[in-house]
Amino acid sequence: MKVLITGGYGFIGSHVADRFNKEGYEVYIIDNLTSGTTQNVNYKHKGYRLSAEDKKCEEIFRSNRFDAVVHLAAQVNVTESINNPRLDTQSNVLGLVNMLSLAQKYAVKKFIFASSAAVYGMNDNLPLPENAVCDPISPYGISKHVGEEYCLKWNELYGLDTIVFRFSNVYGPRQAHTGEGGVVSVFMENALAGRALTVNGDGEQTRDFIYVEDVADAIYRASYSRLQGVYNLSTNTECSVNELAHHVMSLHDTTYIEYGEERAGDIKRSVLDNARVNKDLDWAPLYNFQEGLNKTYTWFSDNDTRTPKVAEAKKRRRQKSAA
Repeated sequence: MKVLITGGYGFIGSHVADRFNKEGYEVYIIDNLTSGTTQNVNYKHKGYRLSAEDKKCEEIFRSNRFDAVVHLAAQVNVTESINNPRLDTQSNVLGLVNMLSLAQKYAVKKFIFASSAAVYGMNDNLPLPENAVCDPISPYGISKHVGEEYCLKWNELYGLDTIVFRFSNVYGPRQAHTGEGGVVSVFMENALAGRALTVNGDGEQTRDFIYVEDVADAIYRASYSRLQGVYNLSTNTECSVNELAHHVMSLHDTTYIEYGEERAGDIKRSVLDNARVNKDLDWAPLYNFQEGLNKTYTWFSDNDTRTPKVAEAKKRRRQKSAA
């Protein structure tokens, strides 16, 4: 069995690749390495340094008959999408259309597209079901919503078996500062460096944080399922930024919180209803927020050797846990 993962060297993509590799799949990756790194995937696979919209991608499809394609490659920085909407469209729309066209042409059995909670925009009727009104407030959210429509239309016009997952705020090991769960990685790195956890506004804004391995599990299950259409992929649980900050402080007690100005346009509350994917895919998150944060903190701690101060803090924590 063969799977192609676009953006497979990135944060989420590398975890998805891990899961398929563990299940015995031949893993192929297309990634332009704008944000990913080949160090994230350290087992036998085939990688191509290309953008998803590149015409050279056709040769990869022609040479390999993929059973599934997981399209994760995207420009995920909301601020960048506002500053450079042309780049956002090139990556998030043209790249997707190229992948859909090639998947249809070369008879891919399942096409999975990563969408986002950003498609909903400002909506306080929580938790948000899949049939809630979509009114994105950024070019990034717009491009993801347009991508959903392309996937649905390719299914209708060409019979390509497509499924769309609207991710809530994904976090976990290997995460950079961009993306919707980026606050977790920012807090982790600040804590380990002895810096403050800077909270914008009063910290009562909420997010639906989902651990990355739970996302990878759902994508793998969907790859051999009969599911089609659009599904939320979330925990259906609200967590405030204040709660997140205090969780991080409980893991690294040398850090502290500072409050700053509220960010313009910041969504106050966000949580996605996951009842449909629970029922139709027989899936539920395996990790609660504390468990996921513990695993994330361990990874960031093990991979942070920037200063003697960090090393000394690690030593104190080991001594404390052994006492």
